[in-house]
Amino acid sequence: MLAVWASGTAAAKDLIVGVPRSVPPYVIPETWGGIEYDVVKQALALSGHTITPKLTVLARVPKEMAMGELDAGLTMRPETGVDACYSDSHVTYRNYVISLESSKLKIDSVADLSDKSAVAFQNAHIYLGEEYARAVGKSPSYREEANQVVQALLLYSGRIQAVVADYNIFRWYAGEVRGKVDVTQKLHLHPVFAPTEYHVAFRDPAICAQFNSGLAKLKASGEFDRIVSRYMAQMEANLAEAAK
Repeated sequence: MLAVWASGTAAAKDLIVGVPRSVPPYVIPETWGGIEYDVVKQALALSGHTITPKLTVLARVPKEMAMGELDAGLTMRPETGVDACYSDSHVTYRNYVISLESSKLKIDSVADLSDKSAVAFQNAHIYLGEEYARAVGKSPSYREEANQVVQALLLYSGRIQAVVADYNIFRWYAGEVRGKVDVTQKLHLHPVFAPTEYHVAFRDPAICAQFNSGLAKLKASGEFDRIVSRYMAQMEANLAEAAK
């Protein structure tokens, strides 16, 4: 049973939080930072909570939450099947089908992926809807990768036709692989997906409510926007270095 205080508040505690292995600029385990990580950490800190991150993959979070190994999980949606209190949306991904402009690939809907070679992020077939799942299920060459740096390497080297990813994540990794492939090649963004809002899944509804309160305060104070701007500037600096 979830521990909920009678007063509707939860005592300050250290929370074990399931964190994706690496989805920069949202989560950067190497420095324990990133847009999503910093927002969650600071929003919880306003209620006195601290976090201990546990690196995991999205596919394992439901089991780890059910077994009581995690107090919360980042980058979650109800479709993942986690029985938890879902917070207000704290981060929004803008997913695209991304191809090289030189390939002149024509993709006007997710159905057009059915005969394309593509690499997507882990659990994309769950997050991006039934139509997407049906289309990629027909593809002779489709896979999902937890380590998304692979996407940039494969696309820029011409080994696949398309990538399915949040544009910011893809651009961040493009900056990281700039010495291995030509990341100055022009890209074509195919906008066939609606924005995807993510949440934090909490075992304790009282802490979930405290997080929502802290998140609202971060946005009202302007700190939320400052966090986003800091990491966007870092990403642009990485890409500018690649263009030299």
